[in-house]
Amino acid sequence: MKIKFTLFFIIISFLMIWTSCKKTYLEAPETVDKQELLDLVNKVRENGCNCSGEDMPPVAAIVWNDTLTIVAQTHSDDMNSHNKLDHTGSDGSSPGDRLDYAGYNWTTYAENIAVGYTSEQAVIDGWLKSEGHCKNIMNANVTEMGVATSGSYWTQIFAAKK
Repeated sequence: MKIKFTLFFIIISFLMIWTSCKKTYLEAPETVDKQELLDLVNKVRENGCNCSGEDMPPVAAIVWNDTLTIVAQTHSDDMNSHNKLDHTGSDGSSPGDRLDYAGYNWTTYAENIAVGYTSEQAVIDGWLKSEGHCKNIMNANVTEMGVATSGSYWTQIFAAKK
């Protein structure tokens, strides 16, 4: 009986230590505050910024697009369900493919992805610290944006229609 209890205690202790060591991400909000995100992005675009040493001049404001939000939600859900941060979907799709599937007739697009941010301000700050993501935010050729989260995954997609 003492051996069974000791073995049980060892197993429970191991499981507690193992689960506490697993990498976990804080959850993003279940829904995004689209006005806050749009305001944050447009403030940066209006003022211009520095993307990893490269000065980016001010560019025109963008607007929110619900179709882009659906595309972003689908990709965030896919990344969350596969626990993988990647611009390529689990089906091999690119951001352009996903826009095509949604019926969005685009001339240009850009996509930002992230994991582990807990607020709109935090994820925008993170993207602005990354040269490529920062340049996507400052892309003068895009006119619309959508953002969505799933679990701890974020997708921001910018595009312009034909």
